[in-house]
Amino acid sequence: MSNISLRPSREQTIAATRILDRFLQPSPLTQESGFSRMIQADVFVKYEFLNLVKSFKIRGALNFVSKIASSQEISRIITVSTGNHGAAMAFACQQYKIPLTIGVPIGCDQSKVKLIRQFGVELEFIGHDLDETKEIFRNRPFSEGAIFVEDGSCPEIFAGTSTIGWEIIQQLPKTEVVIVPIGNGALIGGIGTVLKEFNPSIRVIGVQSEQAPCMALSFQAGLPINTNSCDTFASGMAVRMAIPEAVTLMLEVVDEIVLVSELELKRSMGLFYCHTEYLLEGAGAAALAGALKMKTFLKNKHVCLICSGANIDQDLQEEILQEYT
Repeated sequence: MSNISLRPSREQTIAATRILDRFLQPSPLTQESGFSRMIQADVFVKYEFLNLVKSFKIRGALNFVSKIASSQEISRIITVSTGNHGAAMAFACQQYKIPLTIGVPIGCDQSKVKLIRQFGVELEFIGHDLDETKEIFRNRPFSEGAIFVEDGSCPEIFAGTSTIGWEIIQQLPKTEVVIVPIGNGALIGGIGTVLKEFNPSIRVIGVQSEQAPCMALSFQAGLPINTNSCDTFASGMAVRMAIPEAVTLMLEVVDEIVLVSELELKRSMGLFYCHTEYLLEGAGAAALAGALKMKTFLKNKHVCLICSGANIDQDLQEEILQEYT
């Protein structure tokens, strides 16, 4: 494994908070009575999609790009994305006037592609999934002054996501359990670092789709485990290659990972809409799906669900509204 540490220090978290304060208000943390009744716990939702790019990714992107903007040597950023990371990077690069190229898998969720395009970046559609697109881009020569950033292996991005944990301990210091969707691990790694340093007894629980379980398998094995496919509709969790440094941090700060089915994700999207009138993407509703699967353990606890994104294409919107509400 690499010697690079993705674990943000307290100083890095505070510095990221100051950067984000220029662009964002802290996201709401709201008790949801309907979910509390269902789970028989005090259930709070951290609304990470109430921003211009409708996902938590805005935090890491702004923190990373702000650091790049201070360098005179970087003239272009290159990255790959299934959508939310790309939209967040596009927004951040627009704010700091840095050119950006994004590689996008063929067949990517069109609602997310549309969101990325709003910020006027260069898109290239190549590869059948995120990991294939990433491999193609990594093997290319880049022009002088260009830098490639991988969402799940960038310390500044983890420091950005850690600000969510910082907000939680101020908004709800009595939190006992935090449930987080997992894609490449940047979200749970950042949040988990801060929560465990504040109170090691807080349980940090990850959720993955059964169809994209590489981080769950890595957690069980204690080392990176890749899968041959990541055939989930929840593009925010569609990862098949475990990033070693992200696995290392996950093993330090995560207590458990729960796998949920595609049906459980869709039902949770429907439940979320019925109780809050917000229609989330699959990964955004994953924490609720995980909580419903862990009702016995969660009973009477103070539980925080991280709802990470709400970019969802029209066909899936119609399916959820017609069949699961």
